[in-house]
Amino acid sequence: MLEFHLSTIVFTVLNLLVLYFILRKLLFGRVNAVLEQRAALVQNQLSSAEADRRQAGELKARYEDKLTDARQEAAKLVADAQTRAQRVYESKLAQAEADAKRLRSEAEAQIASERENMLQGARNEVASLALLAAAKVAQQAMDGESDKALVDSFLAEVGEQA
Repeated sequence: MLEFHLSTIVFTVLNLLVLYFILRKLLFGRVNAVLEQRAALVQNQLSSAEADRRQAGELKARYEDKLTDARQEAAKLVADAQTRAQRVYESKLAQAEADAKRLRSEAEAQIASERENMLQGARNEVASLALLAAAKVAQQAMDGESDKALVDSFLAEVGEQA
C-alpha cells in the first residue's frame, strides 16, 4: 500500500515551491513579456486597420464626389452639344429654305423671261405671217416700217381681247 511520510510531503512541497519560483523567474516573465508584446502588436494592427478603414472611407467619399462632378460635367457637355447641334440644324434649315426660295424665285424669273421671249417670238412670227398674208391679199409687198407698226398694233389689240 501507499505510505505517506511527512518528510516526503515537505520535500515535495519545497521542490514544487522552488520549481515555481525558478519557473516564475525564468519562464513566466518571458512568456508574459511575449504575450504583452503580442497584445500590443494586435492592438497596433487593429488601430492601423481602423485608420486604414477611415482613410478608405474618405477616399471613397472623394471618389464619389469626383464621380458625381464628372457625371454632371458629362451631362452639361452633352446638353451643350445638343444645343449647338440644334442651332446648327436650325441654321442649316433656314439656309436651305432661303436657298430654296432664291432658286424658286430665280426659276420663276427665268420662266417668265423665257415665256416673254417665246411670246415675243410668236408675235414676230404672227406679224410676219400677217404681213405675208396681207401682201398676198393686196398682191403687193409690204416692207415698210409703218406697215409693221400697223400689224403690231393690230396684234396688240388682238392679244388684249384674247
